[in-house]
Amino acid sequence: MSRVETLERPAKAPARARSRTARARKPAPPQDRLTQRTLFFRRLRKNLRPGLWILGTGAVVLLGVELVRSLPSAPQSVPAAPSAASSALPPPVAAPAPVVQPGLLADALASVGFRITQVVTHGAGATDAAALAQAIGVKDGDPTFGFSLRGIQQRVGALGPVQAVTVERILPGTLVVNITERDVYAIWQTIQNGKVVFELIDKKGNVIADQDAAAAKRRQPSLLLLSGAGAPEQANLLIPELKAQPSVLSHVAAAERVDGLRWNLILKNQTVVKLPAQDEAGALAQLASLQKSMQLLDRPVEAIDLRQAGRMVVRPYDTAPQPADAQKKNKPDRRQEGQ
Repeated sequence: MSRVETLERPAKAPARARSRTARARKPAPPQDRLTQRTLFFRRLRKNLRPGLWILGTGAVVLLGVELVRSLPSAPQSVPAAPSAASSALPPPVAAPAPVVQPGLLADALASVGFRITQVVTHGAGATDAAALAQAIGVKDGDPTFGFSLRGIQQRVGALGPVQAVTVERILPGTLVVNITERDVYAIWQTIQNGKVVFELIDKKGNVIADQDAAAAKRRQPSLLLLSGAGAPEQANLLIPELKAQPSVLSHVAAAERVDGLRWNLILKNQTVVKLPAQDEAGALAQLASLQKSMQLLDRPVEAIDLRQAGRMVVRPYDTAPQPADAQKKNKPDRRQEGQ
């Protein structure tokens, strides 16, 4: 073969290249044509996907906010009640609980089971049940997220016997109200608008409003009755001294503050014990010693005067009281006198 023939003959492609070319030229299989309905729903799903993500994220954020709000509220210390000096003013009346107005999210969650099934209160021994229920303002069936925990805390804290309160929302439907009440220290007898009024006071001398003194006395028979100007403020000094002498305290029915300087103790047998302005503890210790040695507090005397240091004056009744039977015997018969 000549050189000219070799140059004019086309070169053959490799076998691997020919196979690839053959595969590339193979016609594609026919595809099913999509219907107009399928294309419409594909476009709709593609366009709505970002909006659904935004709505879902917003719902999660709102639910997270409500869950944070449902955590137990911090204890709220209630301001001290008005002191005895200003107790002549009528106690403030707690504002009525607002009507529950749930929002859209609260309604939506209520429709899937987030509704109040029970309201639990702890520590409300002396607080009026009706006033407490009105202050809470939530009842069974209300949406769990349809009320404010802070609002309940403020309304319950405004009740007189309440010192501190915490409110907790437990999902799906429990509301817990924990109350710490003021400690009753004594009963104060005062006059308001010409009427005798009995009020409860705490250890600091503050008046505890919205409480029944008679009911408190039945619960705690040891509560001391106080009277006189300045008595509530000085009670935290006298009562511990009396408790240090239980033999004297067991005979005391009331204590009267005299001229803002000293105390008179009224015993259960109506004897008046006049304590000094200074060293009350020493006078009470002397009285306890005499009670142990001669049962002085059980004797029918009118007054025991301890106002002078190192000296005690006992004043008996002018005439010894006679029993009722003896008085009937000594009483003259009017019919015989007429004869």
